[in-house]
Amino acid sequence: MAKNSEKSIDQCVRCGTCCLKGGPALHDEDAGLVENGGIPLASLYTIRQGELARDNVSGGLVRVESEIIKVKSIPGAHTCVYYDDSLHACRIYDTRPIECRVLECWDTGKIEKIYSRHRSDRGKLLNAIPWILELIETHEARCSFAEIHRLASLREKGDPQGAEELQAMVNEDAQFRYMLIEKGNIAPDMLDFLLGRPLAETIPLQFGIKISRP
Repeated sequence: MAKNSEKSIDQCVRCGTCCLKGGPALHDEDAGLVENGGIPLASLYTIRQGELARDNVSGGLVRVESEIIKVKSIPGAHTCVYYDDSLHACRIYDTRPIECRVLECWDTGKIEKIYSRHRSDRGKLLNAIPWILELIETHEARCSFAEIHRLASLREKGDPQGAEELQAMVNEDAQFRYMLIEKGNIAPDMLDFLLGRPLAETIPLQFGIKISRP
């Protein structure tokens, strides 16, 4: 019986595989795309410092050392929000981020070189809106992932304080989001960028801890 041979590729064949695995992270080179509205802030979310995230190069889960700004996925899937499945094409191809521009699935050398270099963050993208940055800093101080890891460890050891304080932090995170919507007149779809994803979602997902939703 003849063996099946795999055809090697050296150019994009528009299979969509990279887009189905999630949106790209933004780097300093992408700042203009955000400033001119090519990529609205509402289409982004923040992976906060200390949060567990999948490393697209190694494929494993890592505790991120500094925050990462990424393009959102469609609800209920990993697919990038800008991927058009019917056309197997990117809807913002001409203004796509640098990770998408350098990615070559047949040779990951280029993406590996820039993957962790000069990543963007909320401070860089919001440098003209100091009052929001102050709120973000307050939220980070009260709902940091360093503290979440500590409390999760206490809970794991059977200390009831860990569970109680984790729930209190989830409630405070929810209050921050409510305040930004009601008093700050911030659109709800901006919150995943401004404050990261809700703790009521990330704590159960990343730590396997059941949390009561506020």
